[in-house]
Parts: sequence; C-alpha cells; structure tokens
Amino acid sequence: MPMLADIDDPPRSRVPGMILGIILAAPIVAVIAGWVIPAFIGTVLGGARDLDVRLRATDEYMRELCGGRIDIERDEGLCGCVWGVEFPSLDCRPHFNAWAAELQQDRCDADGVREEALSYCSCVDAIVEKMDNAGEKAAARRSAANAYENCEGLDDAMSLPTAAELAPPE
Repeated sequence: MPMLADIDDPPRSRVPGMILGIILAAPIVAVIAGWVIPAFIGTVLGGARDLDVRLRATDEYMRELCGGRIDIERDEGLCGCVWGVEFPSLDCRPHFNAWAAELQQDRCDADGVREEALSYCSCVDAIVEKMDNAGEKAAARRSAANAYENCEGLDDAMSLPTAAELAPPE
C-alpha cells in the first residue's frame, strides 16, 4: 500500500535484487538437490536394506534352529518365543541375543578359540556377566543381552554355528 511519502519518492524495484538472489542461490540449490539429498536418501535406504537382509537371515536361522531337533535346556527360551510370533528377528531379539551370548561364551571356552577371538570373547564374557548380575529381572537381563549386537560388529567376531551343528545327537 503506497504511503504519502512514496508519492514524491517511489520505492525502488525489487526485481534486480530477486534476480541476483536467484542467480546466487541456484548453484547452491542445484548441489543440494543433485548431490546431498540423493546421497542422504541412498544412505537411509541402503541401511534399511542391509538391516532387512540381516533380519531375514536371522529369521531363517531361528526358524531352522527351532524347526528341527532342539536341545530343550539350551533352546527352550528362544524357541518358545520364535514359535509364537510372525517375525522372530524383531519380536524375539532380546531372547536371541541372550541365547547367542550364552552359546558363544561356551564356544569361547573351547581350546584355542579364545586366543583367536580375544576381543569378541571378552565382549561376550562381559555381556553374560551383566546378564547374570541382572538375575531374575527380565527387563534388566534383556537390556544387558541387547549389547550382544555390539560384539557381532567386532573384527574377530565368530559366526553362530549352523542349526545342523547345534542339533543334539539322536
């Protein structure tokens, strides 16, 4: 809305400033739109794909383990959860981590294994100790067991044995 003072001295046009702003901002917007955003989307989707692949492999492992012959003492807690849910790698993760940590601790106690995977076995030992210290408190035990995922990322981590290797002899 024009003011009385604008009658004698009209305001300057904003068009040159807008054009200069567009010229300066265009390369920045092009870099963001052409490189930063696609890289960010690729990172997010790539991480989601990797997680999906790992979860599907874990699902398959748990179903194979619990679908065959199981050792009741060792596998009862894990398989009880796996049989009751549709996606065990999501719903039974704390049970699986606790089961895997205890299993791997037993494997680390075998001759020569601890020397080959010292940092991994030390990590597993610390987690099992935290789980034992939690006692019967289910939430504290699950929280301690979730740290097992950190051990899996170590350079000297041992893979879990196959379901056939874990099956009790007939």
